[in-house]
Amino acid sequence: MDYDIVSKPSMFTFDNIADGETVHQRAVLVTGSCQGLNANEETVKVLTKTCPPGHNITFPENVWPVSNEGYFKALVLVSPGENVVAFGAGAHEAELRLTYIPLTQMPPLHLAVLVGQDSPLLVDCPPAKHAALSSAHSSLDAAVAKFRVTALMWQALTASELHNAGLGRRAFRLEEEWGVNTLSRTAEEKMGLVIRVHLVKSSKTVKELRDSQLAQQNPSARRANDLHTIFKQDLYKYGAPFVAEAKPIVAGLILDAKYDIGQDLILAHAALGSHDPKGLSLGIFGSHLAYSWPRFVEEIPSCLLDTTRPGVTVGNDNNECESMWEACTVGQGAFLHEVGHAFGAPHSTGIMMRGYSRDWAVCFLARTAKSNKTGQQGMHVRPDTRHACTWDLEDMLRFANQPQFALPQDEKVSREPAEIKLEEEDGNEPLIVVATTSSLVRIILDQQVVYSPMPRERTQRFSWKVDTLRAHYDRTKPLECQVLTSNGKKVTQNIWQLLLQNSYVRIPDTNIKLLKKSIDARGSGGTEFWSWTVMLKKRARDGRLVAANKINLAVGCILDGAEVYYKDGTKVPCSKRCPHESEEYMGGHQARRLALPKGVEITKVAVIKAGEGNPLAGLRMWLSNGVAMGALNKDHGAEVRYLKPGEGQVIVGFHGSSDKGSGYCYEFGIVTAPKGRQLPDSVYDMPELKNEYKTRSVRQPMAKRRKIEADQQSVTEGEESEEEDISQDEDTGYDDDFGTESESESESE
Repeated sequence: MDYDIVSKPSMFTFDNIADGETVHQRAVLVTGSCQGLNANEETVKVLTKTCPPGHNITFPENVWPVSNEGYFKALVLVSPGENVVAFGAGAHEAELRLTYIPLTQMPPLHLAVLVGQDSPLLVDCPPAKHAALSSAHSSLDAAVAKFRVTALMWQALTASELHNAGLGRRAFRLEEEWGVNTLSRTAEEKMGLVIRVHLVKSSKTVKELRDSQLAQQNPSARRANDLHTIFKQDLYKYGAPFVAEAKPIVAGLILDAKYDIGQDLILAHAALGSHDPKGLSLGIFGSHLAYSWPRFVEEIPSCLLDTTRPGVTVGNDNNECESMWEACTVGQGAFLHEVGHAFGAPHSTGIMMRGYSRDWAVCFLARTAKSNKTGQQGMHVRPDTRHACTWDLEDMLRFANQPQFALPQDEKVSREPAEIKLEEEDGNEPLIVVATTSSLVRIILDQQVVYSPMPRERTQRFSWKVDTLRAHYDRTKPLECQVLTSNGKKVTQNIWQLLLQNSYVRIPDTNIKLLKKSIDARGSGGTEFWSWTVMLKKRARDGRLVAANKINLAVGCILDGAEVYYKDGTKVPCSKRCPHESEEYMGGHQARRLALPKGVEITKVAVIKAGEGNPLAGLRMWLSNGVAMGALNKDHGAEVRYLKPGEGQVIVGFHGSSDKGSGYCYEFGIVTAPKGRQLPDSVYDMPELKNEYKTRSVRQPMAKRRKIEADQQSVTEGEESEEEDISQDEDTGYDDDFGTESESESESE
């Protein structure tokens, strides 16, 4: 039904949302201004109604502070369908129509409260909150109500951040059920959809949960990570929806957290989070600061403006909780930090680097309170006020590509990272090219942002002339290029190192060029390296050309190298082996032999780069028939790096560099040729396309060769025939905050 929203001019303007907009989350953070207010008109009133105007009130009136310039922020709650949100300040009124369409087909963020077997079902509460006299802030019901409002604040902030970054108004949805509304003080008995909070009975008693050896803030704790493990195990025992197959993301509150005055220690508390791509991802936090959180949406401003000191009976977490509002900031913000880990965010910037500890209130209020911790006076917030409580751009891109954040209008995005490559064309100046199949979001060169377009202006290609870079940057220092793409992938490359590589080999008396690209980890140390090239064809002793029929991918704790086997029974190493190793055995307890059937091509190669100056740590290859084989050691800080032939190219060999002493592989690359182009026989006599390592190629006795080939065939046939997503191969791990073990996937040339 069509209808008019406002029939008279309004002094209200809205900065981050448009009238008639469709949203997909229950909580919407609206920012704007109202001009012409009197000095004593310091608040804006917000009321949500169903459409058309004048129909049922779906969320009661609540009041939000206004800055001295008329700027305001308000958390608006909407119901499924069309909503009219009424704003009033002094004599001024405005209405905003919003349509809320829940995305119930998307996986939610689950909320869970862990309680000990014999829990008293109470949380810490200071005298200022009527401790021991009232259960208003200390009961289980109060904790659940506070958890719901906190989760809505997380949702609204996240949606606002992604919207401002040009990624759409998207956020995780919250699991809901039919029940009694607890989000408003004046509508407690009204039934409807409410955020579901799972009550999980722990396998541990309260005493066991409050063991000081489990307390994360205990410097001598022997099992500081155990609370996370206990919580995760108890969720699995609880059952659906906490089953590994569903890959749930969970925010977990430990109800029995308590401050022990004698030990000066917060027990049954840990701020820990981890992302498990194969199972349950969990961020946990104690309830020891929940007393300061709002129970109802109407309480958000008062809780974030309350300068009352909590006192000595409750824990001063991280020595930052000198007032009620600061305790609220630390509790809600730190908990969201751990939820960020559960969604896969590492320690980056903003919220993931404790940016919430001072600026949480700035996200929700246009006027803030004095800090008892620092003595800093409160501020009047402006639209251009800078603060640290933000999501890092890389984290937002990571979120935007997860199913919990998906929007119906999303198009399928390539998961491949960008390429940074050297393009050399006859008669033209060489170019450094950044190219992607998604879109470029940010390019940083020499620690300076050189490309950061608006979403609608993004492209798939960016380039510099090589001579221009040489003229403007110091060749004696690394010139690092860092590229971030819309699929959340990041890749880095030292431009000078890229230029030092001979990127092609010209075949004499032809117009054919063989292209070379590699992943290089040699660094700038004094190690001596052996450079090698091995083609997938070679000249046999009788002068015939023989093709490769299998490859040994020799991976142990690091990459020993590879060996190419040929149909005449000979082999050539893709490395310089250790002097003490047998010529018949390169090494690697994870070694796999990959058969190369006739007519099948190698389509992609992945290696693990564990940092400059370290050997490569893994090798995996994909074939055009769908077979993939190899081992990747994905430790902390390691990157999966991909090598693929360019358009119209096919892999015809490998090249790289190995430590002359250890034989370990520090560089591994591919050699490609124009697809469908017959290479002249002379290619296989060129010194630069051979490994001149002076050991004889070993021809196995016939009986032994047959046994080896039978073993190889059984291994090959046992491999999965579909190309797997390497980012899903890892087990869950933790960073120094028990956070995400994030694998950086990147492709480099």
